[in-house]
Amino acid sequence: MDFPVIISFYTANTPYQLEVQNLIASCEKFGLEVAIEGVESFGSWELNCAYKPFFILQKLEELNQPLLWVDADGVFARAPTWQAAFEADLAVRMDEGLAADHPSKVISSTVFVRPSEAGKRLVREWIGKCHEILLDPARKEEFWDQIALREAIAKNRARVAPMPLSYAKIFDHPGDCATVENPVIEHFQASRRFKQ
Repeated sequence: MDFPVIISFYTANTPYQLEVQNLIASCEKFGLEVAIEGVESFGSWELNCAYKPFFILQKLEELNQPLLWVDADGVFARAPTWQAAFEADLAVRMDEGLAADHPSKVISSTVFVRPSEAGKRLVREWIGKCHEILLDPARKEEFWDQIALREAIAKNRARVAPMPLSYAKIFDHPGDCATVENPVIEHFQASRRFKQ
């Protein structure tokens, strides 16, 4: 089976435009099909993050193929292969050691989505949760799209699988570094350096 199309976006005229070049180069190195686009900033880092599920849904409808979202700061360190997790409607990194309501229970740096009705429905629910959280007048925490995804997954019947850790390694996470010696995808946490 063909590998999913690699999708991502970056905010134009920001440091992310340079950061994404590493992702693009690594995809070219391994002959991966890509759909990576620049978008104008929506005015804040939070709003830019909230655009992720909209972009994924747009690409699902446009391409009608399995997709692998990779954050703009991700890099393919070695050639990817088809994973059993890609048989699900959606696959995402899930930290089983964290409480169900922990903000990092689900980490959306690498997300597989199948163009099934269940996959699209889950992405639409992710979009709805983004709206709900961002518009909540009582909200005090910084918004992360992965929190909205975690909530959408909890209320959905789609087939969701855990993403193999080697496809979502965080470059300096102590647990990841101890567990994953040879990652397929490594994320470099650009938002720590610049949130735009």
